[in-house]
Amino acid sequence: MKRETQVRFRFLAGIVFLALLMPTFALAQKDDKDKNKQEKKEAKQNDKDEKRVEKQIRKYEETLSKAQEKYQKDAEFRDEVDYEYRQLQRNHARLAFETNTTDSEDEVLTNSGDKLPKNGDTLYDNLLAQNYVNRLGQSLVPADSDKRYGFKITLNPMPDARSLSTGTVYVSTGLLSLVDNEAQLAYILSHEIAHIEKDHWQQDVLVANEIEDEMKDQERKASIIGAVGGGLLGAFGGKSAANALTGAMLGAAIAKSVAKLIDNRAFEWSLAQEDEADKLAMDYMLKRNYDVRESQTFYETIRAAAVEDPRIELDRFADRKRTEERRKTVNAWIASADSSTIARTTFGATNLRGKSLSIDRNTTVVVNRIAMNQAKMADEIKLKVQNGEIMAGDGEFENIMAILKRDNGVVAFYYDMYKLAARNLSQSLAIRSDDALGYFYYGKVLSLTARKPGEREQAMQMFAKAIELDKRGANPQSRLYYALTKMSGRTTNNIMEIVGDLKNYVNMYQQMNAGMLPPNMNIIYDYMQEAGELDWSAMPVTIVKTAGGQATTTTPAPTRKQ
Repeated sequence: MKRETQVRFRFLAGIVFLALLMPTFALAQKDDKDKNKQEKKEAKQNDKDEKRVEKQIRKYEETLSKAQEKYQKDAEFRDEVDYEYRQLQRNHARLAFETNTTDSEDEVLTNSGDKLPKNGDTLYDNLLAQNYVNRLGQSLVPADSDKRYGFKITLNPMPDARSLSTGTVYVSTGLLSLVDNEAQLAYILSHEIAHIEKDHWQQDVLVANEIEDEMKDQERKASIIGAVGGGLLGAFGGKSAANALTGAMLGAAIAKSVAKLIDNRAFEWSLAQEDEADKLAMDYMLKRNYDVRESQTFYETIRAAAVEDPRIELDRFADRKRTEERRKTVNAWIASADSSTIARTTFGATNLRGKSLSIDRNTTVVVNRIAMNQAKMADEIKLKVQNGEIMAGDGEFENIMAILKRDNGVVAFYYDMYKLAARNLSQSLAIRSDDALGYFYYGKVLSLTARKPGEREQAMQMFAKAIELDKRGANPQSRLYYALTKMSGRTTNNIMEIVGDLKNYVNMYQQMNAGMLPPNMNIIYDYMQEAGELDWSAMPVTIVKTAGGQATTTTPAPTRKQ
């Protein structure tokens, strides 16, 4: 009887348990149903979007074809297009002048001693990096091209690449900081070269004038041109500068060249040019034996970076929708390409992550992947290197990127893009572990964003490393930040160390600035008082004679006017 009772109890308990689970099962089934429904809805919308894009691209190509035919036959139409295109090139030249002559060293000195850049998107002040990117870009230009090019780096943490009708290609440090190898950089430059080679800016003017001829509704036309003049110039994507300066420069003079904004078709219509540029970029890369598959990896990197910091998407180059469409184009091209041809394109595909970029390694990789004519293949690549058709890859890319990633990390820090700054600086130090400035700014990022004692300790280690490596005494601020970080956890054992670091900061600053005191001297005294030092003071001096790096004869000097 007892056993029957236990069985009955367990049975009832099981029923109760199932009854309790039923709502959970029902809820789970509902969630699955809702999820499937949402996925079907998204798939349907994606299919609809793709068809709309295809339709708009066909419409653009039809309009361009009509415009090109009219250009050949209609002298009045041709004169109008030529005039407006000359105006556009003139404005591009003015834009280039503004960019090329803006002082990248124009800085604001804060009371904390930080130097903040006043202007964004200036030329990156690193001649080695500028020369390297320009040489690489020139080597990718088609041999039969009748155009002249200039490839330049701008100091801007946002990923941006744009080409002007004048033949100038600008690539931002923000975009280059996401590049992992030379093949990916070759893809970026090749894409911008293709825009210029195919005269996409002139096509914009052609299409705009054709649309104008077809438009009967004058009020609508005026509203579109007015909207363009009001700041919708960002729709050009990789070809133009989507910023206030561009808007002011181009303005109404090129309003017609962006009449493709009609009916919200800017994105779809520009994709026709983007697709063409991507396909040509693959050809340019193949001619230089660069691994075209690295363009796929590059878009994955951009997508991941945009997820990490959505502000990156504010630039049209990293726009998620545009990036996805361009990635599909590249993938489709690679999927349809001859596999034996792609197998030869391994140059420049080596990652920065601790691997060599020597020509010997790349030659070995290529030879091992080709079963036949191994010796001939190796000779071909070596000949290309000797003729300047391939960058030798002797570590120059690594060295350039180490500095560029560091500098972009510094600028990103001042843009409050902390994740990007930390990633750039850590990548830079992984390549070049003896960079005092890299350790200093990495310490600043960690110190500012630290929430736990361990993170502050790591920041202090970065500052200590920066001081250790600063053999020239070129960065007094590392001593200041090291002292301030130690103050947050000071004890009676390290008070004198903190005071000593603050004194070193002041002395080093004076040695570097003709005896002038730091602009934050009053704050330094506050720090010293907090650390227990009440007597020490510093005076501005003019250094007359030095021995062993120390002033032996000094005279008072006037204080700096702030």
